[in-house]
Amino acid sequence: MGIIKEIFGKVRIYQLRSRVDSRGLMSYVFDENIYDFSIKEARIYSMPKEGTFFGIHYKEESSPMTKLVTVIKGKGMDYVIDLRKGSPTYLQWESIELSEENALAVQIPAGFGHAFISLQKDTIQLYAVDRSGADAHSEHINYSDPQIGLKLPIPVSEISDYDQNAPFVFL
Repeated sequence: MGIIKEIFGKVRIYQLRSRVDSRGLMSYVFDENIYDFSIKEARIYSMPKEGTFFGIHYKEESSPMTKLVTVIKGKGMDYVIDLRKGSPTYLQWESIELSEENALAVQIPAGFGHAFISLQKDTIQLYAVDRSGADAHSEHINYSDPQIGLKLPIPVSEISDYDQNAPFVFL
């Protein structure tokens, strides 16, 4: 288990440590000796349809929250968008494929937007944050904002009204 890549100088991609034996697969998702934050809340998202979309959600740097995202079944595309005003990469994004096969996890700090689309039916995502309750509520931006130019590999089949009607970035 360790960092395999950093993007935007702050977002970390980890390779999870796994073990397979006659009982099946066991993966280490969190180890306090590896990550530089503590988990306060963890959620499981189950997406029965391919094309289920979440995001773009974020927390301001003035109210920091760190997220850890991985896929435990199926496959999805995770997006990280730099929303740090004044950053040389402001409004740029990168995508990372997460799947049960590649056993990757993404650690997303405050100041970055996060979005996710399932690439297979019956995808299950583990999402953990270092805040809980009302403190874990995020802001949102419309995924179709042309200033961001997010490119999705497949059409959106399911999206919440909250995400569909999210505001656009105002510069």
